[in-house]
Amino acid sequence: MAVVRQAGAIAVRGGSEPLFLLVTARRSPSTWIFPKGHIEDGESVADAALRELEEEAGVTGKLLRVLDALRFGSGRDQVEVQYVLVAASNKGESREGRSLRWLKLADALAALSHDESRALLRKAARHAR
Repeated sequence: MAVVRQAGAIAVRGGSEPLFLLVTARRSPSTWIFPKGHIEDGESVADAALRELEEEAGVTGKLLRVLDALRFGSGRDQVEVQYVLVAASNKGESREGRSLRWLKLADALAALSHDESRALLRKAARHAR
């Protein structure tokens, strides 16, 4: 079983009540996730996460910190996604056929489709203030 390494971004904007970015999964439009994707040759985790954030949601920003990695099965492979927290500099736009939403923490936690993502968002929120 191969381990596929990916990078993902939890983007945050706003002040006293931060908003977090969620996008729909390309293969499952009812599933809300964080932007993520493959790390290209020679690319750092942070660079890959920032690139994926811009490709999938049109959002640019600066790296705040490295968060945890999540692992899940996909077909015969294990996918390991290293997430980073990003201070967004814009609202972005729907791209690649995805929808996007900026949500308050409680709403984002309710919208996320996976428990592991909710735990990661709770951790990210502690560092987003």
